[in-house]
Amino acid sequence: MSYYRYMLGGDSEDYISLIPSPFSSEQTDVKIQSLSTRFKDRTRSVNPIVQTMSDLVHNAPGNYLFFFPSYQYLNMVLDEWRIFNEDITTIVQGTRMDDEERAAFLESFTADNKRSLVGFAVLGGVFSEGIDLKGDRLNGVVVVGVGLPQIGFERDLIKKHFAGIGKNGYDYAYVFPGMNKVLQAGGRLIRSEKDTGRIVLIDDRYLLPKYQALLPNNWKNFTLW
Repeated sequence: MSYYRYMLGGDSEDYISLIPSPFSSEQTDVKIQSLSTRFKDRTRSVNPIVQTMSDLVHNAPGNYLFFFPSYQYLNMVLDEWRIFNEDITTIVQGTRMDDEERAAFLESFTADNKRSLVGFAVLGGVFSEGIDLKGDRLNGVVVVGVGLPQIGFERDLIKKHFAGIGKNGYDYAYVFPGMNKVLQAGGRLIRSEKDTGRIVLIDDRYLLPKYQALLPNNWKNFTLW
């Protein structure tokens, strides 16, 4: 809350109201897989990720969205996924989709699909926020990584700025924006009081106190994959 208060121009004396979610923790089965998805570990993470996703869909058939921090990582996993999951209908977010292509992607998620459907998408993209796939149109979400923006000149400027005014520059430049993307993606799942489903968070950092503190309360009753 302090992050958003500062970014919106507030100060420490401003009133803050925390309103609980209208959805219960029982609606969502949250699992965390302790696996490094850091850049240096991505090649060896592909097989375990594919295994987890395959087990998830085969054990509980339905419609799923899999989110990745980049197209490069998405394609690494996608290539391996297709080798072992030819029986699962798989659609992929393109890098430059027009309105018609976006609509067709979303329309593929129907409650009466005869076969399981998996959509591969990127965190922070058009399918990770602002879409409603209620009921059995979406049965589960997998988020790979913690959504950290790529290291770069602009992000480092943000980091230095916040460090210079006594705040945690790394958190303000990377952690908070990244986790916001994670929460947006996971939030696609439960869109009404009757929705239920599964969320799998794949990254060992989700077990660290800093990241657990940023999870919604109705995600904190998680189990390990």
